Amino acid sequence: MAFEPPAAHRAPDLQARLDAAYAAKGPDYTARTHLKAPDGQAKYVNRLILEPSPYLIQHAHNPVDWHPWGEDAMQRARDEGKPIFLSVGYATCHWCHVMEEESFDDEQVAALLNAHFIPVKLDREQRPDLDQIYITATQLQQGHAGWPNSVWLMPDGRPFHTGTYFPKQQFMGVLQAVSDAWAMAEQRPEIERVATQIATAIQRQQAAKLMSSPPPGPEHFNAAVAQLVNMHNDLHGGFSQSQQFPQEGFILFLLDQWRRTGDEAALAVAVATLDAIAYGGIHDHLGGGFHRYTVDPNWRTPHFEKMLYNQGQLARAFIEGWEATKDPAYARAAKRTFAYIARDMTDPEGAFYSAEDADSLDPKGELEEGAFYVIAPSVANDVLPEDASYVIATLGLAEQPTIDAGPIVHLSPGSEIDYARLDPMLEALRLKRDLRPRPLRDEKVIAGWNGLMIRALAEGAVAFDAPDYARMAAKAGETLWSRLWSDDHLYRLWAGGAALEEGTLEDYAWLGLGMLALFDATGEAVWRDRAAALAQATLAKFDDGAGRLKMAAKDGPIGPVYESGDGATPAGESSAIEFLIRTALLTQDAEMQIRAEELRAAISAPMTEIPLLRPEGIIGSRILDEGTSTLRRTLAKGTLNAHLTFDGELRLKIADGWHLNAAEPGPDWLIGVKIEGDETAWPTGKTLSLGFSDEEIRIYEGEMVLPLSNIDGPVTLHVQTCSDQICLEPVSATFRLPSAD
Repeated sequence: MAFEPPAAHRAPDLQARLDAAYAAKGPDYTARTHLKAPDGQAKYVNRLILEPSPYLIQHAHNPVDWHPWGEDAMQRARDEGKPIFLSVGYATCHWCHVMEEESFDDEQVAALLNAHFIPVKLDREQRPDLDQIYITATQLQQGHAGWPNSVWLMPDGRPFHTGTYFPKQQFMGVLQAVSDAWAMAEQRPEIERVATQIATAIQRQQAAKLMSSPPPGPEHFNAAVAQLVNMHNDLHGGFSQSQQFPQEGFILFLLDQWRRTGDEAALAVAVATLDAIAYGGIHDHLGGGFHRYTVDPNWRTPHFEKMLYNQGQLARAFIEGWEATKDPAYARAAKRTFAYIARDMTDPEGAFYSAEDADSLDPKGELEEGAFYVIAPSVANDVLPEDASYVIATLGLAEQPTIDAGPIVHLSPGSEIDYARLDPMLEALRLKRDLRPRPLRDEKVIAGWNGLMIRALAEGAVAFDAPDYARMAAKAGETLWSRLWSDDHLYRLWAGGAALEEGTLEDYAWLGLGMLALFDATGEAVWRDRAAALAQATLAKFDDGAGRLKMAAKDGPIGPVYESGDGATPAGESSAIEFLIRTALLTQDAEMQIRAEELRAAISAPMTEIPLLRPEGIIGSRILDEGTSTLRRTLAKGTLNAHLTFDGELRLKIADGWHLNAAEPGPDWLIGVKIEGDETAWPTGKTLSLGFSDEEIRIYEGEMVLPLSNIDGPVTLHVQTCSDQICLEPVSATFRLPSAD
């Protein structure tokens, strides 16, 4: 088929807008296309040049006549009687880049797409609700799914054919076959039938009205641990015998299980996986932070993209791992992640960018996966001539490379590493590496992803007694609030200097949990109040009236959108259980607590049938029943902070206007303070007469440190906080330190 430039069929005013937008990019802008005019300018420009999404702009100079997702594209499909071809991806997706170069930047492919379809591009990170619909369609029809996600739609948005990455010739064959079938009147009823069937299956899978079920209990937690032990790769760590993903949700669940029950099997699997991640090539040993996953089972060869959501979740996993083991390598991994975010992933106002690409320019000026990250032995010889043999051996640089770009930096699992000696050498290599062309950085600021990193930083500030982390988190929190919160409404992202898209459930829940972590770290009420505002808006916008929370406030083309479980990130509903109950307890909002319980009941059936489907949901469910489990807790509706240190000190900080009653119980209704599992020397308290008897009680205010005598097991604090007017209900909190071994 002969190719006709799309401009030949566009309205002159639209083409003028596109040309003006291209010109406005300025001299530093490089069009991502190999199709250039003699003057070096891109031969083509399409509607995506008007979009703020970095992913969409990557395709703005394809010969394909792309539309962004929206009513304009659907209306054109209806008017012209054509199906929609939808391509879904994201800016740092390697196989999205491959398909772009092979197919979307090819005039032969463009001729087919432009003639027979309405081509639409969608950034999955911009609209995760739509991505959820169409990735589900591909999973249902093909049995697997991924990105780029290639979906053929009816003009009303219902999918009828799906796939992922296609090589050029295969893609052209599929396009021709779909076009031929669409053009045959006798085939149209079959296409309509398939579209209806897929849409019905999606609706059924995401059905809002799940049967209310009792919450998961110990038998389900134990079954989940047993399953993870069975899945565990005993040789390499992790939960796979092939590709390895971090699976942060599994790690955090296992650590929570150990803290609550002392389950050593759970701790062992979590530790083996954290060790593997800390040593492997998935860890950027020069720059800090972590790549998305590895293509091999021994964690050596990463898929090199770096996502903000991985950095936030893995930082938390390493913090909790450090608190469970005292392993300094875990604290180092978390701190180096924070250093990477501060140095390379923070915008001028303190918010965090989304991702860095897997591909970068090699010495020949061609894009190659991992080119930025590999370190040849010759580089070590040049940068560290006196220590080169040590560095080459320690970092595995002399081993046979597993990718064409060169050796991947990794440590030998289980080896003893002198980090005091190695770290300055790593820094010297990083500075040398930074002279290379960096991978593309996706500078979208996504509310929920920022919430995950804010939470990690705030928890790191407390765990490591590092106020700078709290300040970094607070600066990001202030920037997010000023940019994206307006009139009880949260926008999802900041891109191109503007707030865009409706916030999804995950944005509200993850940012809200970040605000709660900041309140825990700083004691500043503004963070609690902002979390409460987010929680109230969550219930107002996403409540479906049947106990569940929808993924998006507005329904998609196939109806309400729900998440079926946790994946690379927790599902919004899973995180919302923890977010709502913690906010309810801090604000004494009984109605919000009821809604948290209703949400838990609505999704308890899948949590009890397949616990690993929602590890984050299980953690939230246990917080509902048992409270939080970390070494630092906010208790008694925010009136008391309790922190058990590695030194065996129980540090209590009592809010102004509140006090604790006597260590020795008075009358039965005075529960007071009690430590079970250890002993302490109580400080001198203020003596207070009861007024109606000869008994007196002691009260404690402000801050106090209780040294524990001999911690060799769990320690439980039973406590009640009172003001001059009321006493809150007694609460208990059990803490567990690493064993002396």
